[in-house]
Amino acid sequence: MSTGGRTRGLVLWLLRHAKAADDPPPGGSDHERPLAPRGRRDAAALGRRLGAGDLGFGAVDLPELVLTSSAARTVETAQLVAGAHGVPIDRRRRLYYGSPDDVLAEIRTIDDSVRSLMVVGHNPATHSLALELLGDDDAVGRATLASFPTCACAVFDVGRARWRDAAPGEVALRGFVRPPYTSA
Repeated sequence: MSTGGRTRGLVLWLLRHAKAADDPPPGGSDHERPLAPRGRRDAAALGRRLGAGDLGFGAVDLPELVLTSSAARTVETAQLVAGAHGVPIDRRRRLYYGSPDDVLAEIRTIDDSVRSLMVVGHNPATHSLALELLGDDDAVGRATLASFPTCACAVFDVGRARWRDAAPGEVALRGFVRPPYTSA
């Protein structure tokens, strides 16, 4: 699915899961914590904006695949944001509180036929990876990404033809959105 003309190179979406419940369900662990009502509202609203192509920073290729942590809150976020649009969701246990290097390693496994990829994960890895991808010399991008609240999403032009070549310091921030989202 696309909002218009295709971008050149690869597009990477980094999405922090929406607001989760404070406690896991009875007998569950942190891994099973679901979204809180606010989290479900934010994720659904972002999904509507995504589907309408109304993110506020111009045409960009929408995700063709979503990698998500296996945690309940990330899976639910992925389903509300992209799953409703028919985007396949691939659960990866390594993304559950993995390091930024772990997340980048998972990104590098993606087939190059996928031109636009969304990764739904957790902080601090999501925020740290976003900053690492920009590099130290992108003061504007770093200021834009100074905080990365729940259900915030950064979109990057990777500038490479192959996922395995994605490297910190070599991407450009395309846009950044954060709640509250309004219905589109």
